[in-house]
Amino acid sequence: MGCNTSSMGNDIAKMTGLARPPTNKTGSSVVKKKVEHASKTGVLSLTEHKLETVPRIVFEVLGGAASKLRTLDLSHNRLDKVPERWTFPKLTTCNMSKNKLTRLPELSASLKKLDASENRLTDVGSALTINLEELALAKNASLGDSMWPAIAELAKLSLLDVCGCGLRTLLDGPCALPSLIDIRADDNAIETVDLAAKAPSLRRLALERNRLAAAGLPSSLLRLPSLGHLDLKGNPLSKREFLAVPGCDEFMKRREEHRKKQGGEMADFGVCGLDDQ
Repeated sequence: MGCNTSSMGNDIAKMTGLARPPTNKTGSSVVKKKVEHASKTGVLSLTEHKLETVPRIVFEVLGGAASKLRTLDLSHNRLDKVPERWTFPKLTTCNMSKNKLTRLPELSASLKKLDASENRLTDVGSALTINLEELALAKNASLGDSMWPAIAELAKLSLLDVCGCGLRTLLDGPCALPSLIDIRADDNAIETVDLAAKAPSLRRLALERNRLAAAGLPSSLLRLPSLGHLDLKGNPLSKREFLAVPGCDEFMKRREEHRKKQGGEMADFGVCGLDDQ
């Protein structure tokens, strides 16, 4: 469940409905044809077009109150800024990953899936809308813990990817995310995780390569009834220390039951990726 390049690529592809990011022909004529097609289908992919700005034709043809655009893919380009306000009222899926953006536009309230990973974001501000269900911000190293007040407002969020975002905390401050079931927070500097009350439906938690010791794992997390998958590889924590944490026995029993329900298939047959020593 770690945030390797391959798995992240697959997640991005799933968000946009593509098997894998293609290598596209570029040029204004190609963009024009795609925009015209998108006016009928509601889906526009301009991935790998070497774009430094969003073509004006996108807003002129597809924007406005009558816009039918539902899916927009601008990934794998050279965008360093985009218009602050977007007029795509029916947009539900947006992929802006692998660009050079330092801030996000104010997106449609209908947006459910946003991938802004691998940019240069320093703030998410008011860009995040209350209907978001899946949010990927991985590899924006300057974001840090300033993102948490905005995340705290996303009551419908089910998946959060914040791998490699320069974090020292996880869901810091007042926060209630009842729909959140999957958190990916590998490659940060997190030392403690107090999530049971903030994400009571949590099923999967990836915390590889952080700074977690036994004291940073509260028993309330391990006793969370929904939690069945936990990745801790690369932390200053041994298998023996983890197994001694109160609540660990309950977690390991629940984890085994989950494995059996999945037909015995599980990525990690060890103890959350931890070493013996």
